[in-house]
Amino acid sequence: MHEPSDLAEAAPRMTIFHFELRRNGQRIGPMQTRDCPDCGMAFRAARDMIRTLREEDRLAEAARDHTLQVRYDDHTLLFDLPFDLRL
Repeated sequence: MHEPSDLAEAAPRMTIFHFELRRNGQRIGPMQTRDCPDCGMAFRAARDMIRTLREEDRLAEAARDHTLQVRYDDHTLLFDLPFDLRL
């Protein structure tokens, strides 16, 4: 039988990702943090955030200048998605 501490060690850890809305390279708005199991899920979360912002018309004109930057917990850049990329 496994001890409870053994089970805790076996459980996969979620990775923390930071999401920043940027315009012309400058952060606008607060940084959001999410736990995702992998980079693929972080990409899907970023794609969903962009879709939501587009659908709710929460961005000023020139949304093509906006990107959603995703970083690892140590703030290393993972990717920077432009809003004019049709996802």
